Amino acid sequence: MVRSIAIVSLGEATGKTTIALNLGLALHQLGHRVLVFDADFTKKNMLEHLDIHNMPVHIGHVLEGDTHINDAVYKHITGLKIIPSIIHNYDKFSYHYQDLLADYDYIILDTPIQLQNLELVLKNASEAVIVHAPEYSSKAVSDAIDLLTRLKVVPLGIVLNNFSEDSANSMFDHPILEKIQHHKDIGQSFKLKNPVVYTHPKSPVTKKFQRLAKRFG
Repeated sequence: MVRSIAIVSLGEATGKTTIALNLGLALHQLGHRVLVFDADFTKKNMLEHLDIHNMPVHIGHVLEGDTHINDAVYKHITGLKIIPSIIHNYDKFSYHYQDLLADYDYIILDTPIQLQNLELVLKNASEAVIVHAPEYSSKAVSDAIDLLTRLKVVPLGIVLNNFSEDSANSMFDHPILEKIQHHKDIGQSFKLKNPVVYTHPKSPVTKKFQRLAKRFG
C-alpha cells in the first residue's frame, strides 16, 4: 500500500523542497517505487531546483482536464520520478491525485505553506514530516502538529534543517528524525541543479538523507 508522506512547514524557505527531493531519491536508491510531487502551486520551486525547462505536459494540463496525471510524471536523470509544480489553483487536485496511488510505494508531497492550500494537499496524505529551521520559534512546530492532528495525518517526526549536530533533542514532544546541518555540498548541489544525494554520494549530508530514508524504507 502506498505511503503518502507530506513534507510540511509553516515557515518560508525552510528547505522543504530540498528535503523532499533528497529523501525521495534516497528511498528510490533503496529500490522503492517513489514519486516526488511538488504540490506547492504558488511557486515553481522544483523546476528551479532541477533546472527543468519546456515541459510539454505538466500538472496544469492535468488540472485543466486535458490529460491524465501519469502523463505529467517526469523521470529525472537520477531515475527519480517527479511531478514539478507550476502556478495553478487546486481545483480537482484530490480527484487526480487518487490516480497515482496504485503505481508507487511512496509519494513524497512537497507542500505549500498557505493554510488553505496546505489543508487541501494534506487531505491526500496519511503521514507527514515536519521541517523546522532555526529562524522560526518552536510554536511553528506546535501549530503544524495541531494542524496534522486535526486533519488526522500522522506526524512521523521533525527534521531540523540548518541546525548544528549538538542542538537540543528535547525541544519538542515529537521525535527528531534527523538534523541536517548547513554544508558546502548542499550549496554545490544547488549550483549543479541536482539533489545532493546524487551529486555528492559520499557526503555526510547524503548519509543523513540515506539514514532518514531507512527509517521509512
